[in-house]
Amino acid sequence: MRTSERTVLSVLAVICGLLLTFPIYTLVISSLRSEANVLDVAFLPTEFVLGNFAEAIHSTKLLRSIGNSLIVSVTVTVVAMLFHAMTGYALARLRFPGRKFIFAWMLSTLMVPFAVITIPLYLIAKSFGMLDSYSGLIIPSIFNAYGIFLFRQFYRDFPKELEEASYMEGLSIAGTFFRIALPLSVPIIVPLTIGFFLANWNSYLWPLIITQNENLWVVQQQLANLVGGGYYTPWNVVLAAAVIAAIPTFLLFFVAQRYLVEGIKTTGIK
Repeated sequence: MRTSERTVLSVLAVICGLLLTFPIYTLVISSLRSEANVLDVAFLPTEFVLGNFAEAIHSTKLLRSIGNSLIVSVTVTVVAMLFHAMTGYALARLRFPGRKFIFAWMLSTLMVPFAVITIPLYLIAKSFGMLDSYSGLIIPSIFNAYGIFLFRQFYRDFPKELEEASYMEGLSIAGTFFRIALPLSVPIIVPLTIGFFLANWNSYLWPLIITQNENLWVVQQQLANLVGGGYYTPWNVVLAAAVIAAIPTFLLFFVAQRYLVEGIKTTGIK
């Protein structure tokens, strides 16, 4: 690649980066403005009001809702990764009657919008006594055909020599999965983990339906309550709460950034 082409690509990359990060910058800067100046278009605030963050924490149950979101998101992600990996491995490596039909049936659920199954899912949760509970927030969110599909595609290219060697060493199918296949699945586990965590962290509709108790609200419900919870909306406090709520997602990205890029490269090569 010539120097001029590299320069053009570098400039375009910088421009795209600035455009993508500008909304985040606006969010952080606006959260530091006073209520009277929160809608100003100035690049920097005339004064920094750190009290917005203290008000967002003390005037709402924001920290509790963040804790609820962490409990739900982490639990759903961990359990989903385990179950989806096991299902994907079984569909890819084991031979049993109806395997292709089961996979096609699971895959077909991706074509059904969540709004279509919301009421039946609510009635099922109600019949099992899962309303206003962590189980109601967690269990219906665990199973997703998208994760099963990606794991199945990943394990289809899994080297047979490793399986044969593990069987010769006396490992069972379960032992081969947990001791060989699962540890080598990091390239697919990391991107899926980030995706599942963010999807559950940003979930709003299902928690809104399944919970009425404010002590079980997730962070998105708490933010929505700040916006529509009175005769006026204190946007400086809302934006400060949004910044606090976004911190776990930024931390997750920075911690897993290297593994995420490696996982995308590996799955892309496959």
